[in-house]
Amino acid sequence: MRIMLVVLHPAHREQRAAAHASTSIRGAARINASALSVLSYLSLCGCLAARTAGGATGESTRLPGAGESASESPLLASPVPGVDAPMPAHDAEASRLARARLERTLARLASGPRFALGHEDTTAYGVGWSGDTDRSDVKSLCGTHVAVYGWDLFGVEKGAPKNGDGVDFEHMRRLIGDAHRRGGINTISWHLDNPTSGGNAWDRTPAVHDILPGQPRHALYRGYLDRAASFLSSLRGDSNELIPIIFRPFHEHTGSWFWWGGSHTNAQDYIALWRYTVDYLRHERGLDNLLFAFSPSGGDVHTDADYLYRYPGDAYVDVLGVDHYYSSDPKELVRVAEVVVRVAEARGKVPALTEFGARGGLNGAGIAPNWLVDNFLLPLKQSRTASRIAYALAWRNASPEHCFLPYPEHPGATAFKALCTDDQLVLEDDLAHLE
Repeated sequence: MRIMLVVLHPAHREQRAAAHASTSIRGAARINASALSVLSYLSLCGCLAARTAGGATGESTRLPGAGESASESPLLASPVPGVDAPMPAHDAEASRLARARLERTLARLASGPRFALGHEDTTAYGVGWSGDTDRSDVKSLCGTHVAVYGWDLFGVEKGAPKNGDGVDFEHMRRLIGDAHRRGGINTISWHLDNPTSGGNAWDRTPAVHDILPGQPRHALYRGYLDRAASFLSSLRGDSNELIPIIFRPFHEHTGSWFWWGGSHTNAQDYIALWRYTVDYLRHERGLDNLLFAFSPSGGDVHTDADYLYRYPGDAYVDVLGVDHYYSSDPKELVRVAEVVVRVAEARGKVPALTEFGARGGLNGAGIAPNWLVDNFLLPLKQSRTASRIAYALAWRNASPEHCFLPYPEHPGATAFKALCTDDQLVLEDDLAHLE
Protein backbone atom coordinates (compact mmCIF):
# COMPACT_ATOMS: atom_id res chain seq x y z
CA MET A 1 0.00 0.00 0.00
CA ARG A 2 0.94 3.63 -0.51
CA ILE A 3 -2.06 5.98 -0.48
CA MET A 4 -4.49 3.16 -0.05
CA LEU A 5 -6.99 2.36 -2.78
CA VAL A 6 -10.04 1.81 -0.63
CA VAL A 7 -12.22 0.06 -3.21
CA LEU A 8 -11.71 -3.64 -2.86
CA HIS A 9 -11.47 -5.14 -6.32
CA PRO A 10 -12.90 -8.65 -6.67
CA ALA A 11 -10.18 -11.08 -7.65
CA HIS A 12 -10.78 -13.10 -10.78
CA ARG A 13 -11.51 -16.53 -9.44
CA GLU A 14 -9.67 -19.03 -11.52
CA GLN A 15 -8.78 -22.58 -10.64
CA ARG A 16 -6.72 -22.53 -7.48
CA ALA A 17 -4.95 -25.82 -7.87
CA ALA A 18 -1.21 -25.40 -7.65
CA ALA A 19 1.51 -27.83 -6.81
CA HIS A 20 2.52 -27.45 -3.19
CA ALA A 21 6.00 -28.78 -2.63
CA SER A 22 6.52 -30.41 0.72
CA THR A 23 10.17 -29.58 1.17
CA SER A 24 11.35 -26.35 2.77
CA ILE A 25 13.36 -23.79 0.83
CA ARG A 26 16.23 -24.13 3.24
CA GLY A 27 16.52 -27.80 2.37
CA ALA A 28 16.33 -27.25 -1.38
CA ALA A 29 19.29 -28.38 -3.45
CA ARG A 30 21.79 -25.70 -4.35
CA ILE A 31 21.50 -25.75 -8.13
CA ASN A 32 21.85 -23.08 -10.75
CA ALA A 33 18.86 -20.79 -10.27
CA SER A 34 18.59 -19.72 -13.87
CA ALA A 35 18.32 -23.31 -15.11
CA LEU A 36 15.95 -24.22 -12.27
CA SER A 37 13.68 -21.28 -12.95
CA VAL A 38 13.54 -21.79 -16.71
CA LEU A 39 12.65 -25.45 -16.25
CA SER A 40 10.05 -24.54 -13.63
CA TYR A 41 8.51 -21.97 -15.92
CA LEU A 42 8.53 -24.21 -18.99
CA SER A 43 6.88 -27.00 -17.04
CA LEU A 44 4.16 -24.62 -15.90
CA CYS A 45 3.37 -23.10 -19.29
CA GLY A 46 3.99 -26.16 -21.45
CA CYS A 47 6.51 -24.34 -23.64
CA LEU A 48 8.88 -26.49 -25.68
CA ALA A 49 11.36 -23.72 -26.33
CA ALA A 50 12.00 -20.24 -25.04
CA ARG A 51 11.45 -17.41 -27.48
CA THR A 52 14.27 -15.05 -28.26
CA ALA A 53 13.79 -11.38 -27.51
CA GLY A 54 14.14 -10.39 -31.16
CA GLY A 55 11.24 -12.55 -32.35
CA ALA A 56 8.90 -12.21 -29.41
CA THR A 57 7.38 -8.81 -29.91
CA GLY A 58 6.55 -6.19 -32.49
CA GLU A 59 7.15 -3.26 -30.13
CA SER A 60 9.22 -0.38 -31.45
CA THR A 61 10.88 0.15 -28.06
CA ARG A 62 14.34 -1.41 -27.86
CA LEU A 63 14.31 -4.44 -25.57
CA PRO A 64 17.23 -6.19 -23.88
CA GLY A 65 17.96 -9.36 -25.79
CA ALA A 66 19.34 -12.70 -24.72
CA GLY A 67 22.94 -11.61 -25.03
CA GLU A 68 22.43 -8.05 -23.86
CA SER A 69 23.05 -6.70 -20.39
CA ALA A 70 19.90 -5.48 -18.68
CA SER A 71 21.79 -2.37 -17.66
CA GLU A 72 21.84 -1.33 -21.35
CA SER A 73 18.06 -0.97 -21.35
CA PRO A 74 16.70 2.59 -21.14
CA LEU A 75 14.51 1.42 -18.24
CA LEU A 76 17.51 0.58 -16.04
CA ALA A 77 19.68 3.42 -14.80
CA SER A 78 23.45 3.49 -14.49
CA PRO A 79 25.07 2.11 -11.31
CA VAL A 80 24.49 4.07 -8.12
CA PRO A 81 27.02 4.10 -5.25
CA GLY A 82 25.72 2.27 -2.21
CA VAL A 83 23.16 0.31 -4.22
CA ASP A 84 25.28 -1.43 -6.84
CA ALA A 85 28.59 -1.54 -4.98
CA PRO A 86 30.03 -5.08 -4.64
CA MET A 87 30.03 -6.47 -1.12
CA PRO A 88 32.63 -8.69 0.54
CA ALA A 89 31.62 -12.20 1.49
CA HIS A 90 29.45 -12.46 4.57
CA ASP A 91 30.04 -14.72 7.55
CA ALA A 92 27.97 -17.79 6.69
CA GLU A 93 27.76 -19.19 10.23
CA ALA A 94 26.82 -15.84 11.78
CA SER A 95 24.19 -15.43 9.04
CA ARG A 96 22.77 -18.88 9.75
CA LEU A 97 22.51 -18.10 13.46
CA ALA A 98 20.82 -14.75 12.79
CA ARG A 99 18.21 -16.35 10.56
CA ALA A 100 17.65 -19.16 13.06
CA ARG A 101 17.12 -16.57 15.79
CA LEU A 102 14.47 -14.80 13.69
CA GLU A 103 12.74 -18.07 12.88
CA ARG A 104 12.73 -19.00 16.56
CA THR A 105 11.26 -15.62 17.53
CA LEU A 106 8.52 -15.85 14.91
CA ALA A 107 7.67 -19.39 15.97
CA ARG A 108 7.33 -18.34 19.61
CA LEU A 109 5.15 -15.38 18.69
CA ALA A 110 2.91 -17.65 16.60
CA SER A 111 2.64 -20.30 19.30
CA GLY A 112 0.57 -18.27 21.72
CA PRO A 113 -1.66 -15.23 22.17
CA ARG A 114 1.15 -12.64 22.14
CA PHE A 115 1.88 -10.88 18.85
CA ALA A 116 4.33 -8.19 17.81
CA LEU A 117 3.42 -4.71 16.60
CA GLY A 118 5.09 -3.32 13.49
CA HIS A 119 5.12 0.00 11.65
CA GLU A 120 6.24 1.03 8.16
CA ASP A 121 9.20 3.46 7.97
CA THR A 122 8.85 3.90 11.71
CA THR A 123 12.34 5.30 12.47
CA ALA A 124 12.78 7.13 9.15
CA TYR A 125 10.11 9.79 9.74
CA GLY A 126 6.82 10.49 11.48
CA VAL A 127 4.20 13.18 11.76
CA GLY A 128 6.05 16.49 11.90
CA TRP A 129 9.62 15.13 11.79
CA SER A 130 12.09 13.28 9.55
CA GLY A 131 15.58 11.85 9.91
CA ASP A 132 15.96 12.25 13.70
CA THR A 133 18.25 9.81 15.47
CA ASP A 134 16.62 6.88 17.29
CA ARG A 135 13.16 8.42 17.03
CA SER A 136 9.74 7.07 16.15
CA ASP A 137 6.21 8.19 16.88
CA VAL A 138 5.73 4.96 18.82
CA LYS A 139 8.81 5.48 20.97
CA SER A 140 7.73 9.06 21.69
CA LEU A 141 4.55 7.67 23.23
CA CYS A 142 5.56 4.27 24.58
CA GLY A 143 9.26 4.58 25.42
CA THR A 144 10.31 1.88 22.95
CA HIS A 145 10.08 1.22 19.23
CA VAL A 146 7.82 -1.31 17.57
CA ALA A 147 9.12 -4.87 17.30
CA VAL A 148 8.74 -5.11 13.51
CA TYR A 149 10.19 -2.53 11.13
CA GLY A 150 8.67 -2.22 7.65
CA TRP A 151 10.54 -0.85 4.62
CA ASP A 152 10.04 -0.68 0.86
CA LEU A 153 12.52 -1.04 -2.02
CA PHE A 154 10.55 0.66 -4.75
CA GLY A 155 12.93 2.69 -6.85
CA VAL A 156 15.97 0.52 -6.11
CA GLU A 157 15.37 -1.38 -9.36
CA LYS A 158 16.16 1.77 -11.36
CA GLY A 159 19.06 2.90 -9.25
CA ALA A 160 17.21 5.71 -7.48
CA PRO A 161 19.04 7.13 -4.44
CA LYS A 162 15.75 7.28 -2.48
CA ASN A 163 12.67 5.09 -2.45
CA GLY A 164 9.26 6.31 -3.53
CA ASP A 165 8.48 7.58 -0.02
CA GLY A 166 11.64 9.69 0.06
CA VAL A 167 13.74 7.41 2.28
CA ASP A 168 17.39 7.48 1.20
CA PHE A 169 18.61 3.93 0.64
CA GLU A 170 21.86 4.57 2.51
CA HIS A 171 19.82 5.86 5.46
CA MET A 172 17.48 2.88 5.20
CA ARG A 173 20.44 0.54 5.37
CA ARG A 174 21.63 2.17 8.58
CA LEU A 175 18.15 2.09 10.13
CA ILE A 176 17.73 -1.60 9.26
CA GLY A 177 21.09 -2.28 10.91
CA ASP A 178 20.09 -0.30 13.98
CA ALA A 179 16.85 -2.25 14.32
CA HIS A 180 18.68 -5.56 13.94
CA ARG A 181 21.26 -4.52 16.53
CA ARG A 182 18.49 -3.78 19.05
CA GLY A 183 16.86 -7.14 18.38
CA GLY A 184 14.09 -5.89 16.08
CA ILE A 185 12.58 -7.69 13.09
CA ASN A 186 12.89 -6.22 9.59
CA THR A 187 10.45 -6.79 6.74
CA ILE A 188 10.71 -5.33 3.24
CA SER A 189 8.06 -4.99 0.54
CA TRP A 190 8.70 -3.93 -3.06
CA HIS A 191 6.36 -1.70 -5.06
CA LEU A 192 8.32 -2.61 -8.18
CA ASP A 193 7.99 -0.38 -11.25
CA ASN A 194 6.27 -1.87 -14.28
CA PRO A 195 9.07 -3.40 -16.39
CA THR A 196 7.02 -3.37 -19.60
CA SER A 197 5.75 0.21 -19.58
CA GLY A 198 8.34 1.84 -17.35
CA GLY A 199 5.53 3.21 -15.18
CA ASN A 200 5.10 2.67 -11.46
CA ALA A 201 3.59 -0.29 -9.65
CA TRP A 202 0.08 1.07 -10.23
CA ASP A 203 0.60 1.17 -14.01
CA ARG A 204 -1.53 -1.84 -14.88
CA THR A 205 0.00 -2.56 -18.27
CA PRO A 206 0.30 -6.38 -18.36
CA ALA A 207 3.91 -7.28 -17.65
CA VAL A 208 4.19 -10.57 -15.77
CA HIS A 209 4.44 -12.82 -18.83
CA ASP A 210 6.94 -10.45 -20.47
CA ILE A 211 9.51 -10.91 -17.70
CA LEU A 212 9.45 -14.69 -17.32
CA PRO A 213 12.44 -16.73 -18.53
CA GLY A 214 12.65 -16.74 -22.32
CA GLN A 215 10.41 -13.70 -22.71
CA PRO A 216 11.38 -10.28 -24.12
CA ARG A 217 11.77 -8.39 -20.84
CA HIS A 218 13.33 -11.13 -18.77
CA ALA A 219 16.87 -9.69 -18.91
CA LEU A 220 15.52 -6.36 -17.72
CA TYR A 221 13.72 -8.01 -14.78
CA ARG A 222 16.84 -9.96 -13.89
CA GLY A 223 18.65 -6.64 -13.77
CA TYR A 224 15.96 -5.33 -11.41
CA LEU A 225 16.49 -8.37 -9.20
CA ASP A 226 20.22 -7.80 -9.20
CA ARG A 227 19.71 -4.25 -7.98
CA ALA A 228 17.46 -5.46 -5.17
CA ALA A 229 19.86 -8.30 -4.34
CA SER A 230 22.81 -5.91 -4.13
CA PHE A 231 20.97 -3.82 -1.56
CA LEU A 232 19.75 -6.84 0.39
CA SER A 233 23.24 -8.36 0.50
CA SER A 234 24.61 -5.07 1.84
CA LEU A 235 22.49 -5.38 5.00
CA ARG A 236 25.06 -6.64 7.52
CA GLY A 237 25.23 -6.97 11.27
CA ASP A 238 28.21 -6.39 13.54
CA SER A 239 29.52 -9.93 12.94
CA ASN A 240 29.32 -9.48 9.16
CA GLU A 241 26.18 -11.58 9.11
CA LEU A 242 23.46 -11.04 6.55
CA ILE A 243 20.60 -9.40 8.43
CA PRO A 244 17.56 -11.69 8.17
CA ILE A 245 14.71 -10.08 6.26
CA ILE A 246 11.06 -11.01 5.76
CA PHE A 247 10.81 -10.15 2.05
CA ARG A 248 7.31 -9.53 0.66
CA PRO A 249 7.18 -9.14 -3.13
CA PHE A 250 4.08 -9.05 -5.36
CA HIS A 251 1.70 -8.36 -2.48
CA GLU A 252 -2.09 -7.90 -2.67
CA HIS A 253 -2.08 -9.95 -5.86
CA THR A 254 -5.77 -10.80 -5.48
CA GLY A 255 -6.69 -7.23 -6.42
CA SER A 256 -6.15 -5.50 -9.73
CA TRP A 257 -4.46 -2.29 -8.60
CA PHE A 258 -0.88 -3.50 -9.26
CA TRP A 259 0.52 -4.77 -12.56
CA TRP A 260 1.18 -8.22 -11.04
CA GLY A 261 -2.35 -8.70 -9.67
CA GLY A 262 -5.88 -9.76 -10.53
CA SER A 263 -6.92 -9.48 -14.15
CA HIS A 264 -3.50 -8.32 -15.37
CA THR A 265 -2.02 -11.82 -15.27
CA ASN A 266 -3.03 -15.41 -14.59
CA ALA A 267 -2.22 -18.02 -11.98
CA GLN A 268 0.27 -19.87 -14.17
CA ASP A 269 2.40 -16.80 -14.88
CA TYR A 270 2.12 -15.31 -11.38
CA ILE A 271 3.29 -18.57 -9.80
CA ALA A 272 6.12 -18.87 -12.32
CA LEU A 273 7.27 -15.31 -11.56
CA TRP A 274 7.18 -15.88 -7.81
CA ARG A 275 9.15 -19.11 -8.07
CA TYR A 276 11.73 -17.64 -10.40
CA THR A 277 12.20 -14.66 -8.05
CA VAL A 278 12.73 -16.88 -5.01
CA ASP A 279 15.06 -19.25 -6.84
CA TYR A 280 17.16 -16.44 -8.28
CA LEU A 281 17.57 -14.52 -5.03
CA ARG A 282 18.22 -17.59 -2.91
CA HIS A 283 20.34 -19.74 -5.19
CA GLU A 284 21.91 -17.48 -7.80
CA ARG A 285 22.51 -14.54 -5.46
CA GLY A 286 22.97 -16.59 -2.27
CA LEU A 287 20.50 -14.61 -0.17
CA ASP A 288 19.58 -17.33 2.31
CA ASN A 289 18.78 -14.61 4.85
CA LEU A 290 15.40 -14.00 3.19
CA LEU A 291 12.11 -15.36 4.47
CA PHE A 292 9.44 -14.89 1.79
CA ALA A 293 6.00 -13.58 2.75
CA PHE A 294 2.84 -14.20 0.70
CA SER A 295 0.13 -11.58 1.29
CA PRO A 296 -3.21 -11.39 -0.53
CA SER A 297 -5.66 -8.58 0.11
CA GLY A 298 -7.97 -9.34 3.04
CA GLY A 299 -11.06 -8.13 1.21
CA ASP A 300 -10.71 -11.05 -1.20
CA VAL A 301 -10.17 -13.73 1.46
CA HIS A 302 -13.38 -15.33 2.70
CA THR A 303 -12.38 -18.99 2.95
CA ASP A 304 -9.22 -21.05 3.29
CA ALA A 305 -9.47 -21.83 -0.44
CA ASP A 306 -9.66 -18.10 -1.25
CA TYR A 307 -6.44 -17.58 0.65
CA LEU A 308 -4.57 -20.04 -1.58
CA TYR A 309 -5.46 -18.15 -4.78
CA ARG A 310 -2.28 -18.22 -6.89
CA TYR A 311 -0.29 -19.73 -4.04
CA PRO A 312 3.21 -20.60 -5.33
CA GLY A 313 3.75 -23.64 -3.10
CA ASP A 314 5.07 -24.39 0.38
CA ALA A 315 8.69 -24.60 -0.77
CA TYR A 316 8.51 -20.96 -1.90
CA VAL A 317 6.84 -19.30 1.09
CA ASP A 318 7.86 -18.89 4.74
CA VAL A 319 5.32 -16.38 6.08
CA LEU A 320 1.61 -16.44 5.29
CA GLY A 321 0.33 -12.90 5.63
CA VAL A 322 -2.61 -10.76 4.64
CA ASP A 323 -3.05 -7.02 4.05
CA HIS A 324 -6.29 -5.74 5.52
CA TYR A 325 -7.73 -2.23 5.86
CA TYR A 326 -11.13 -1.63 7.40
CA SER A 327 -13.18 1.00 9.21
CA SER A 328 -15.26 0.51 12.34
CA ASP A 329 -16.33 -3.14 12.13
CA PRO A 330 -13.51 -5.47 13.21
CA LYS A 331 -15.41 -8.69 12.43
CA GLU A 332 -13.76 -8.91 9.03
CA LEU A 333 -10.32 -8.44 10.58
CA VAL A 334 -10.90 -11.32 12.97
CA ARG A 335 -12.32 -13.56 10.25
CA VAL A 336 -9.40 -12.88 7.89
CA ALA A 337 -6.82 -13.38 10.65
CA GLU A 338 -8.44 -16.69 11.62
CA VAL A 339 -8.21 -17.89 8.00
CA VAL A 340 -4.52 -16.97 7.84
CA VAL A 341 -3.73 -18.71 11.13
CA ARG A 342 -5.56 -21.90 10.12
CA VAL A 343 -3.86 -22.12 6.73
CA ALA A 344 -0.44 -21.27 8.17
CA GLU A 345 -0.64 -23.80 10.97
CA ALA A 346 -1.76 -26.52 8.56
CA ARG A 347 1.33 -25.87 6.44
CA GLY A 348 3.89 -25.18 9.16
CA LYS A 349 4.22 -21.50 8.22
CA VAL A 350 4.21 -18.25 10.19
CA PRO A 351 0.88 -16.33 10.15
CA ALA A 352 0.91 -12.52 10.13
CA LEU A 353 -1.03 -9.35 9.39
CA THR A 354 1.55 -8.09 6.93
CA GLU A 355 -0.31 -4.78 6.64
CA PHE A 356 -3.28 -3.43 8.56
CA GLY A 357 -4.88 -0.11 9.33
CA ALA A 358 -7.92 2.08 9.50
CA ARG A 359 -9.23 2.72 6.02
CA GLY A 360 -8.25 6.26 5.16
CA GLY A 361 -5.91 6.50 8.17
CA LEU A 362 -6.46 7.21 11.86
CA ASN A 363 -7.72 10.73 11.12
CA GLY A 364 -10.12 9.53 8.45
CA ALA A 365 -13.86 10.07 8.54
CA GLY A 366 -15.64 7.91 11.12
CA ILE A 367 -12.44 6.70 12.83
CA ALA A 368 -12.65 7.14 16.62
CA PRO A 369 -9.57 8.20 18.65
CA ASN A 370 -9.42 4.83 20.42
CA TRP A 371 -9.79 2.85 17.17
CA LEU A 372 -6.63 0.79 17.74
CA VAL A 373 -7.89 -0.46 21.09
CA ASP A 374 -11.54 -1.08 20.20
CA ASN A 375 -11.13 -2.21 16.59
CA PHE A 376 -7.74 -3.89 16.58
CA LEU A 377 -6.30 -5.13 19.89
CA LEU A 378 -9.44 -6.16 21.77
CA PRO A 379 -11.06 -8.06 18.86
CA LEU A 380 -7.85 -10.00 18.21
CA LYS A 381 -7.42 -10.79 21.92
CA GLN A 382 -10.94 -12.17 22.08
CA SER A 383 -10.25 -14.73 19.35
CA ARG A 384 -8.05 -17.63 20.45
CA THR A 385 -7.28 -18.33 16.79
CA ALA A 386 -6.74 -14.82 15.40
CA SER A 387 -4.46 -13.89 18.31
CA ARG A 388 -1.95 -16.50 17.14
CA ILE A 389 -0.65 -14.20 14.41
CA ALA A 390 3.07 -13.56 14.90
CA TYR A 391 2.91 -9.85 14.11
CA ALA A 392 0.75 -7.05 12.73
CA LEU A 393 2.36 -4.23 10.74
CA ALA A 394 0.60 -0.86 10.57
CA TRP A 395 1.22 1.38 7.59
CA ARG A 396 3.30 4.55 7.70
CA ASN A 397 2.90 7.94 9.39
CA ALA A 398 3.52 10.30 6.50
CA SER A 399 1.33 13.17 7.71
CA PRO A 400 -1.77 13.80 9.86
CA GLU A 401 -3.81 12.99 6.74
CA HIS A 402 -1.98 9.72 6.14
CA CYS A 403 -1.08 8.06 9.44
CA PHE A 404 -1.83 4.62 10.82
CA LEU A 405 -0.45 4.72 14.37
CA PRO A 406 -0.90 7.61 16.83
CA TYR A 407 1.70 10.34 17.28
CA PRO A 408 2.10 12.60 20.35
CA GLU A 409 -0.48 15.18 19.20
CA HIS A 410 -3.04 12.62 18.03
CA PRO A 411 -6.31 12.51 20.02
CA GLY A 412 -5.81 8.76 20.51
CA ALA A 413 -2.33 9.12 22.00
CA THR A 414 -3.43 8.38 25.58
CA ALA A 415 -5.36 5.27 24.58
CA PHE A 416 -2.38 4.10 22.53
CA LYS A 417 -0.04 4.48 25.51
CA ALA A 418 -2.32 2.15 27.44
CA LEU A 419 -2.37 -0.28 24.53
CA CYS A 420 1.44 -0.40 24.57
CA THR A 421 1.39 -1.72 28.14
CA ASP A 422 -0.87 -4.65 27.25
CA ASP A 423 0.94 -7.93 27.91
CA GLN A 424 -0.39 -9.42 24.71
CA LEU A 425 1.23 -6.80 22.49
CA VAL A 426 4.98 -7.21 21.92
CA LEU A 427 7.16 -4.15 21.33
CA GLU A 428 10.91 -4.09 20.73
CA ASP A 429 11.91 -4.16 24.41
CA ASP A 430 9.71 -7.24 24.89
CA LEU A 431 11.42 -9.32 22.20
CA ALA A 432 14.38 -10.22 24.41
CA HIS A 433 12.03 -11.92 26.87
CA LEU A 434 10.80 -14.31 24.18
CA GLU A 435 14.18 -16.04 23.96
